[in-house]
Amino acid sequence: MALPKIILRGRKIILLSGFKDGPEDKGTHHRAVVVDAKDKLQLAAKRHPDAVAFGYVAGEWVAAA
Repeated sequence: MALPKIILRGRKIILLSGFKDGPEDKGTHHRAVVVDAKDKLQLAAKRHPDAVAFGYVAGEWVAAA
């Protein structure tokens, strides 16, 4: 999967890293996204409310754009 988008704090956020493909939904053939350290991502999104992309670097989520 390339650059998944998730909804976080009511906005679409692009994940550059820090995710894995989850199991495939048989009905829609889409894969779920498993996010690393989702609680840290929520804190980073709160600190950077205008960011549209985040990457997971050295155990921390960093606003990228």
